[in-house]
Amino acid sequence: MEQPYTKEEVMLEADRCARCVNPICTAACPVQLDVRGMCEAVAKGDFRTAYDRIRETNPLLGVTARCCPQMMGLCEDTCVYRLHGQPISIGMIQRFVADWERNSSRQPGPVAGIETGKRVSVIGAGPAGLAAAALLRRYGHSVTIYEELPSAGGTAWYGIPDYHLPKDVLTYEIDRIKSMGVEIKTNTKVGRNLTLSQLISEGSDAILIAAGPKDVTKLDTPGMNLAGVIEGYGFLEDVYVRGVNEYLAHPTYNLGKNILVIGGGDSALDAARTALRLTGGTVTIVYRRTENEMPADPFIVDETKEEGIQIKFLTAPKSYNGTDGRMTSVTMYAMKLGDPDASGRRSPVIIPEADFEMKCDSVIVAVGRGPNSFLQKKWGLKTGKANAIAVDDHYRTSMVGVFAAGDVTTGESLVVKAMGHGREAAQRIHEYLMNLEAEHVSLFEKYYVERSTDRYYLSMLGDEDKNLLPP
Repeated sequence: MEQPYTKEEVMLEADRCARCVNPICTAACPVQLDVRGMCEAVAKGDFRTAYDRIRETNPLLGVTARCCPQMMGLCEDTCVYRLHGQPISIGMIQRFVADWERNSSRQPGPVAGIETGKRVSVIGAGPAGLAAAALLRRYGHSVTIYEELPSAGGTAWYGIPDYHLPKDVLTYEIDRIKSMGVEIKTNTKVGRNLTLSQLISEGSDAILIAAGPKDVTKLDTPGMNLAGVIEGYGFLEDVYVRGVNEYLAHPTYNLGKNILVIGGGDSALDAARTALRLTGGTVTIVYRRTENEMPADPFIVDETKEEGIQIKFLTAPKSYNGTDGRMTSVTMYAMKLGDPDASGRRSPVIIPEADFEMKCDSVIVAVGRGPNSFLQKKWGLKTGKANAIAVDDHYRTSMVGVFAAGDVTTGESLVVKAMGHGREAAQRIHEYLMNLEAEHVSLFEKYYVERSTDRYYLSMLGDEDKNLLPP
């Protein structure tokens, strides 16, 4: 596992930052993290300023530091030093600052604005809902989040294993959001425990649906109903919602010692590594393309291999086979790569008469999730692809006063991208509540162009020059 930087190491790494005039790394971050400002402060050992800079736009900075694939189109992927070798380790610097604040020097959080008297109900306490609630509260609105599971955090809680994202990090940052005045009601499913009319009658001036991804991609592979064929996302949820110790005391699944995992994304790799830790058995990931096409974070792929998990490429299940209702093996297609599909990846093509069999005790299937479709079906909201809630440019749904953001509008995505969606939706809700829609504020302009750039140039001025500036 990644080991955190020491104080000396993090200062040296931050000092490598080129302090680019136009920091594309910040532009590439869905929450406009002030990378340049963070590195500038850390290089001087001023961790307090560094924390203030990045907490300004990111209420889950210790979470994203650990679970963002920074090299996959995000901050580190756009670092100018990547063209000449090793990019700045932005995620590791951010992790150090977050851990410093949590463990050594608790800092005051953002202060809520003057109370507006407006009330917003947020459905879903995942990354999008939490990020939206934090920004809405800073604007002075009253915010209540309703979460159907026992713990807040959404995918960050049950979909990311403890060894990757320790629960105490997530819990701490959720508690910081709650300390701003955000109320979180768990074990409350809107549409079952609480109706839309109740939300409105209790004074909600706006509603944000941030229910995340839920609907598992359905496969029609023969034998899917055999005992031992396990849905991957439900598996991760069962292990981590209650906590690993509780799961070990009362396990839900009989995994056996020879386990196959179907899929090539981060969740498939997380399921495989979790199964290995639970059983100490043999775990093999089966993926229908090659490693070059895997959507998983390459760093996580390397970790998975280092732990002894095998990955069998150009292979896909044809049928699940069993005896007396319990699976015993999987018949596999052998594949080759054909022409690129709509995603730009080359499509897998079955090689005729090249099937083969793989023995196993259980199979965990993790091949993707679509949006949680419960509320759009319940309330008759307009939908788009895969039952995603359809929204306009202002994140408005087809129902007046109801907004939506995050994976419930897009399908499964990254934690930080869901947070970016949540913040943008919160900005639009604020403008809706305060009749400011004609004066829309772009968070990109606000935090990248104005604050990051203007603050940088201001930091370059001497005291005499600053005295010449207008008040």
